[in-house]
Amino acid sequence: LSAAAKNTVAITKPVAVKFESGSTELSQRSKKLIDEQMVPFIENNGRAYIEISGNTDSVGSDAINKPLSQKRAAVVVDYLVKQWDFPASRFKVAGNGSSKPICNEANPGADGLSLDECKAENRTTRVGVFGQ
Repeated sequence: LSAAAKNTVAITKPVAVKFESGSTELSQRSKKLIDEQMVPFIENNGRAYIEISGNTDSVGSDAINKPLSQKRAAVVVDYLVKQWDFPASRFKVAGNGSSKPICNEANPGADGLSLDECKAENRTTRVGVFGQ
C-alpha cells in the first residue's frame, strides 16, 4: 500500500456512534449500531485500512475536545478488535475534536434539528476506508 493510499480516505460511511457529552462510554445502542452497520462495512472492504474518527460538539476547549474525540475513536476500535477479532493493525484512529461537525451548531435549524440534537449529531465517530 503506497503512502498516498494510506493517507487518503477513499470511501466513508457516516455510522453515527453517539456519545453522551464528555463521555467515551459505548452504550448498548452504540454497540448494536457498530455490529449492524460498521462491521459489515469493514468486512465488505476486505483487507483495506480503516480510519475511525472521533468527533465532539463545540462545548469545551480544543485542549479537551481533541483527546476526547481520539479516545472515542479508540473505544470503537477496541470494541471492533475485541468483539469481532479484526486485526488492530487495520485501523487508524483520528481525533477531530469539533473541527469536522456534521451539523452546524450556529444554525441547527438548517438541518431541521434543535441545538441539543445538533450537538448530539456532532458527538459521534465515523468510519472511512483507505485505498486497498
